[in-house]
Amino acid sequence: MRIAAFLDARTARVLSHSLAAGHVVERLEDAADAERAVRSGRFDALVVDPGVLTDSDLDFLSFAFAQRATPVLLLAELSAGSARIMLRIAELGVHEIVLVGEGDPAGLLARRLAAVREHSVPAQVLSRAAGRVRLFPDRLQTTLVSLFGNGELPRWVNGLARRSGLPRRSLDRWMARAGLDGAACLLEVARMSRVWEPLVEQRFPLRTVAEQCGYPNPRLLIAHARRLVRVAPDEIRDHYTRREFSERLSEQLLAAGGR
Repeated sequence: MRIAAFLDARTARVLSHSLAAGHVVERLEDAADAERAVRSGRFDALVVDPGVLTDSDLDFLSFAFAQRATPVLLLAELSAGSARIMLRIAELGVHEIVLVGEGDPAGLLARRLAAVREHSVPAQVLSRAAGRVRLFPDRLQTTLVSLFGNGELPRWVNGLARRSGLPRRSLDRWMARAGLDGAACLLEVARMSRVWEPLVEQRFPLRTVAEQCGYPNPRLLIAHARRLVRVAPDEIRDHYTRREFSERLSEQLLAAGGR
C-alpha cells in the first residue's frame, strides 16, 4: 500500500508504528503536495493530521476531502481546535478518524488502513451529522467527535453531560436545536456504530462485542440493536451492508430534524 502522509513528527510516529511490512509512506511538505498526491491517483490513502492545517489549507484541500477515489484518514490528537477542523472535513464526505492518545491508535489505524476502501460506520454517521454538530459549543463538539472516533464512551447520558461541561437539560436543548434526536439517542447510536467491525467483520462472539463496545451485558446490546436497526445482532450481517447499517443509524440520530 502506498500512503501519502501530511503529518507532524509526533503523529507520523503513530502512523509508522501501525504499518506492516510492504507499506510505502511518502511524507508531504504542505497542502499543495497533499492536493497533488490525491490528483495523481498514485496513492492508496492520504493520512492527514488536522492539527497542521490552516484555514487556507482547508480551502485548498476541499477537493481532496470531498473526492472518493483516494480515501482520507484523519489522525489527530483531540482538542477543541482539531475537533472543529475534523467536523469541517467530515461534512465534505465520509472519512476515517483515529484519535491519538485514545486506546490503541496504532492498532486501530492498522485496521482502518486494511479496510480503507470502505469507510467505517462511525465515520459515515459522523459525516451525516457533522453540519449539525458544528452548531455546538467547542467542548461539546470535541466530545461528539470523540464518540465517533476511538474515544472512551460514557455509559450513561449524565456522563456525556459531565464530559461536555453542560447540564443535562442544556445538552438536550443543544441536541434539539441541531435537529438531533436527543443525547440518549446520540450515545446509543455512537455505541451501536462501533458494533459493526467486531461483530460483522471480525465475527467476535456477542459477549465479546458487548464488552468491547461498553455494553454492561449482551442483553442490552440485543435491545439496542432491535430498537435502532430492527434486527437482533446476529442478524445484522444478513440484513445490512456497511453503508446501509450506517444510513439506518444516521436516520435514527437525525430523526428529530428531518433528512
